[in-house]
Formats: sequence, structure tokens, C-alpha cells
Amino acid sequence: MIIKDSFSITISKFSLVYQVILVLLIAILIFGIIGYAILAPTLSGYVGELKGLGIGKTIKDYVKSVFGGGGIQNDGGNEYYQALVDTVKNIGVVTKNHVGSIWGGIIAIIVLAVLFSIFYHMCLYTVTDTLHAFMSSDSEYGFLSNMIANLSKSFKFSLAYVGVSIGSMIIVVGLSLGIGFLLGALNNFLGIVASYFTALLTLSIQRALFSGWMPAYIVSDLTVKESLGANFKMATKRFRDQLGVYFVLYLSTLILGIIVAICTFGFGIIIVWGLCAVLTQAHDMVDYYHYKGKKYYRDSQHVVDPTKKYKEAVLDDPIE
Repeated sequence: MIIKDSFSITISKFSLVYQVILVLLIAILIFGIIGYAILAPTLSGYVGELKGLGIGKTIKDYVKSVFGGGGIQNDGGNEYYQALVDTVKNIGVVTKNHVGSIWGGIIAIIVLAVLFSIFYHMCLYTVTDTLHAFMSSDSEYGFLSNMIANLSKSFKFSLAYVGVSIGSMIIVVGLSLGIGFLLGALNNFLGIVASYFTALLTLSIQRALFSGWMPAYIVSDLTVKESLGANFKMATKRFRDQLGVYFVLYLSTLILGIIVAICTFGFGIIIVWGLCAVLTQAHDMVDYYHYKGKKYYRDSQHVVDPTKKYKEAVLDDPIE
């Protein structure tokens, strides 16, 4: 019932998907411009010297020699292989000469990624608060006006959420890459598949552990610390169910994203992203409402009472 109602609410509030997509496109454009403005002067010298090495031509000539069998043999390898080795050495020298600029670029990318993540979770907060207004009283609030009205609260929560999730994301990346490289030594395809499934599983574990944090902060009007405690209390009872749901959801999103990306030359990924964002927040909200035993609107004609057996028609049983 929770999954069914999550889809119903997402369909009822499908306009949120379009609004999230629009906000994400604007954010990506703004952060992209800022990133280019910072990275272009920082890494221009490094990139310029790399271009001067003719890396593309060297690799192309070497690949041709491998499949064509050409090249003059010397010292156990052909001339193209030796050119490739020399190019790799030169890349190392150039990189060493620009290590300060490279670290500056890496730090800039990390800072921008963290800032974008905070902004993205502020968007998710707005989605969740809009869903709460609909589910609790069948009210309609504008996305932008909601975001502005809750700017302080959403920023405070997003800052805490991103701070906590950074550690778990390091674990996700570390485990997926580690297992991928380990099994990749046996078989490349096996390594790639294992890496993806490890990432999906660890991401699902992270989401299942923190799925009640934002709903508790919004619905129960708790502080960030209090809502985190309420979230973990909820996770002890609903973690296993949430883990299965999110693993299937993330796997389905990955498959759908690949299909849409192929059909739209990559442009459709933003649509899948927006849909997944609203659906996951709707699922978290429905699950939290069930956990708290609170009535909610599934759509404008039906109210669900989690404490009673599921019934369709309940307009005559309004939310108190």
C-alpha cells in the first residue's frame, strides 16, 4: 500500500517533477558557469601543455599499430609503443610542474559539488514540504514561494544532511571501486557489474537509514538533532522494508536512465532524475505517515487512515 500510495501522490503532484527539472537545469547552468570561471584560469596552463604533447595522436597511432601490426621493432616494442611510453612520462612531468594548480582545481570542484548538493537537498526539502501540505490538508503551495519561505529551515537541514552523508558517500565510492577493481582482475565485465551493484546497495542502505530524517523535521516540526534521533528510532523498525524498496527503485532508475539516455542522446536523464527525486520523497513521506499513524490525502478524493484497514472512499472522513 505504501508503494502504491507513493505513486498515486507522485501522479497527483506531477507538476512538482517539472518544477524540479526546471530548478535543476537552472542550477546546473549557474554552477557550470561558476565552475568554468574558476577552473579555466586555474588549469589553462596545465591543459595547454597537455594539448602540446599530442596525446590523442599518440594513442591513435598506437592502437592502429596494435591492430595493424605495423611499426618498427626496437627494444622489445614498436616505435608507437615507445612513443606512448614517452608521452606517459611527459604527462607525469607536466603534472608535477602544475601540481599546485591541479590541487586548486580539485578543491574548487569539491567545494562546488558540496554547494550543489546543499542546494539540491534544499530543493528536496521544498518538494517534501509541498507534499506535506497536500497530504495533510489537500493544500496547494507554489514551489518557488515555498522555497523562499523556508529558505532558512531548508538550508539548516541541508547543511546537516550533506555533512552527515559525506562520510557515507566516501564509503559508497570506496567500496564500489574496491570491489570493482578486485573482481575486475578476474573479469572486466564482472568487475563493472559488481561495482554498480555495490554502489546501488550501499546507496540504498544510506537512504534507508536516513529516510525518516527530513519527514520528521517537516511533519513533526522537530529540530535537526531531534529529527535525526526520531529518524534512527524509525529506522530500527522499518529499515529492512525501506532497504528493499530503495534497492529496487535505484536499480529501476539506473535501467530507465540508461534507456532514456540512449533514446535522447543523454538529454532525457534530467527527466528521470526529477521523477526519481519526487517519487522518493513521496515514498519517505507516506512511510513516515504510516509510522506515525497519521491520516493523509492520497489524492484530492481519497484520504487514507493507516490505523485502519485500507478503504477507497473516505471523503466523508476528513483529516482532523
